[in-house]
This record gives sequence, structure tokens and C-alpha cells, in this order.
Amino acid sequence: MYENRSLISNWDVLRLILAIDRFGGVSGAARSMGVTHATISRRLSRAEDLAGRPFFERLPAGLRLTEAGRKLLERANQIQPLIDGLERELMALEDGLSGPLRITIPPLMMTADLSRDVSAFAALHPQVELAFVGDNSLLNLHRREADVAIRVTRKPPETLWGTRLADQHAGYYASVDWLATNQWGPDDLPGDIPLISFTSWRTPIPQRLLEICPKTRVVAYSDDMATALQMVRAGLGLTRMPRILGESLEGLTLLTSLPREPYAPIWLLTHPDLRKSRRVDAFMKHIAKRTRMRRSDYLFEDLT
Repeated sequence: MYENRSLISNWDVLRLILAIDRFGGVSGAARSMGVTHATISRRLSRAEDLAGRPFFERLPAGLRLTEAGRKLLERANQIQPLIDGLERELMALEDGLSGPLRITIPPLMMTADLSRDVSAFAALHPQVELAFVGDNSLLNLHRREADVAIRVTRKPPETLWGTRLADQHAGYYASVDWLATNQWGPDDLPGDIPLISFTSWRTPIPQRLLEICPKTRVVAYSDDMATALQMVRAGLGLTRMPRILGESLEGLTLLTSLPREPYAPIWLLTHPDLRKSRRVDAFMKHIAKRTRMRRSDYLFEDLT
């Protein structure tokens, strides 16, 4: 009887090698693929056992590609665009509203309202298997790391197709307890402001804030909203955040004496090849319709 003893039993092995290399190890690959660390380790060991050789060296600092692993990675990078393109074409040809649908979204954007929107979609289409990847970076939709992305951006990639869900405004928020301790009210104009700044800002202290409060000082920098939020809650200082986030979190309050200004809009994005997929189309239309009904929740009536 013929026995298939090929070193690579299927495309999933190459996809696994790509994920481990691209996301910096087993943990990163697990997050990107929506499985556990143990699952990735088990799949890798099984693939190496079948091939009869290791693809990675196990070192104290992590994994390092062997010569066999480097050869696999090189070929996988060449093959992946063809496989991903084929998968997108096949998904677009599917007739029914069933099958997996992978959505990437920054964790803080999964508000109570959006969660209810998703639940309503799941009730309407129970055969669609929803999978969410909480990630702030724009996963590569060309590589099928996700089918749909919800992102806050002023300039979405030109290679993607999508719709602008909502414009946003932002203001400065602080912990209610911290304000009480410092005897400030939301309408007060404090002279000395401890600011949690973002590394992505063009200047450490926004010009409009500096004009109103010249004594503003940076007490910490963050490259992530979730981290900044925890520092605000701990009473380290205040920071600027979109209204929909600041108003949805218990224990925070808007400082109405400080500037409110436009913020990056929310986009719903997919690969152009997938826009005709029935489950992608249904999900995007559902989320867009319900989000646009709440557009006023993202905006301040008057900007100061």
C-alpha cells in the first residue's frame, strides 16, 4: 500500500511556521490564530515528528529556525499569497450564510453597545461561527489573518475596502476619585495638570491644552490606550480619549473646562475580494446600520 511520507503533510504546517515567525513565537502565533499556546506547541511537535526533523531550535530565549525551518519559511512566503487568494475567491463564491467569520477589533472598542450588536447578528445568523481577535494593530487582511477589521484611523489602507462607521470627538478624562482628592470639579480649570501623553502624538502636550493650561506637565507616556486608561484610573493623571470610550467607563468624568476636539473616525474594513462574501457582507451591513443609529454618542454637541 502506498504511504504518503512527504515532509510537509499539508498547508497548515507552512501556515504554522509563518505565524510563529511573523508573531515572534508560539504565544504570538496562538493569539493570531485564536488558539492556545499549548495547541500551537502540540501542532508544531506533531509536524516535526511527521517530518522527522525539527523546524525550530528550543532555546532559553525562545525559538530559532533550523536550516529546514528557514527553507520552509522561504517557500511558505512564496506560496502564501496564492493560497490566501484562492481562499478569498472560494469564500466569495459561497452561497449560504454559514461558516467561520474572523473579526479583529481593539479590545477597548468592544463596548456594551457593540457587544449587543454582535449578539443580535449571531441570533439572526446562528450558522456563522464568529471569532474575535482583540488587537490594536491592523492584522493583514491580505493574508487572511482576519476577514473583517474594525479600526480607528484617519487613513485606512487603500488596498482595503470598507465604510466609515462614525466620526468621533475626544476630550480629557480623569478619575472621579482623583478629582475629589485634589478638590477639583469637572468644570474647574486647574493650573497644574499632570498629563498622560501618547508616544504617537506629534507633541508631548497638545498645543490647545498648553494654551489653556501652560503649566501642564507630562507624568507618563503610553503607546496604548488600555495602558493609559489604567494609569488614569490609578490617579496618576488625566488623558485625552474618544467620547464613546470615556463615557462608557465607570469612574471617569469629562473635564469640561479643557479642549474637546475631533478624533480619528471608526472604519469597518475587509479585503476587496471578500466584500461579496455573504457572511462578510451581512456582518458589515448589520454593524454599520446599528452603529450609525448611535452616531451622536460619538460626538460632543459643541466643541470648545
